[in-house]
Amino acid sequence: MSEQGRDHPGARERALSGCDVCAALRKQRADARRVGDHGAALAYGRELENHPHPAAASR
Repeated sequence: MSEQGRDHPGARERALSGCDVCAALRKQRADARRVGDHGAALAYGRELENHPHPAAASR
């Protein structure tokens, strides 16, 4: 299986419920997958993985 259908490594682990940015990125990734834009889906996954959560990091 190619990476096209997978989350970028770490994307799921870094997404926090209640974070509006994470929710928007998840929706955009799902929309991109739905229309078959796998490159965009991977890009949203990478952005989700790299999105910082400073408050969570200090715990």
